[in-house]
Amino acid sequence: MKTEYLFQFQSAVDTAEGKSDNHYHNNYEIYYLTQGQCRYFIDKHSYLISAGDVAVIPPGVIHKTVYETPTHSRKLINCGAWFIPATVREKVGEFPCFTGSPATQKQIERIFAAIEREKEAPDEFFTDSIRARMAQLLLLIARESRSVERRQSESPIVEKAVAEIRRQYAKTVTLEGVAAACFVSKEHLSRTFRRETGFGFSEYLNLYRLKRADMLLRERPDMRVVDVAMQCGFNDSNYFSKVYKKMFGISPKQAQKEKDDV
Repeated sequence: MKTEYLFQFQSAVDTAEGKSDNHYHNNYEIYYLTQGQCRYFIDKHSYLISAGDVAVIPPGVIHKTVYETPTHSRKLINCGAWFIPATVREKVGEFPCFTGSPATQKQIERIFAAIEREKEAPDEFFTDSIRARMAQLLLLIARESRSVERRQSESPIVEKAVAEIRRQYAKTVTLEGVAAACFVSKEHLSRTFRRETGFGFSEYLNLYRLKRADMLLRERPDMRVVDVAMQCGFNDSNYFSKVYKKMFGISPKQAQKEKDDV
């Protein structure tokens, strides 16, 4: 199945406090928390969200959830661009996380319930029906996000640290150096970064480098893998190939041969 036409729906209840999910993928993600509370790190912002909050994540954005309550439930959709209305695709980065009104929450829940019913008993009209309901859901979210409270990022320190990592990722990046740029101790930055994002400092740095490398491999299929590795901050091309395959399931050379379907 081409990524553009991918559609996955999940409705889950979890009871493991502190469980986290992290992602970097080429799909759109719509996340709706129905019970509990969690921190949601999206791109470079960390949000504390509660039941009724909605997050919409564009393709290629690093994100991670860390749950802060013993029991939580959420509904999650991962889908390709074909399911997202064109007008929403143009603005999806403008409403990453917001709190909907009670009336909007009820409408969102009804649409999710309808999608779940479709998934349980698909027929020849399934794909068109899902696409129509996704249009209804995304247009509702896009319109509502213009007039309701948007969740505020929790930590300016994290935003500064992420910006510094992105600026320096191709070079030698250290916790001490980024902490100095943020005017805090390395211990404070390490604790804050993990609490607000769910990532360890080195873990995020490595993931961001892999993301940049993946983009470069697909944009420059003629480029040597060793040069891609060096340009993205990996001094050892063998190590780079190993962690890349672990992350994406294919080798860097295979990635260069594939066409991005998104």
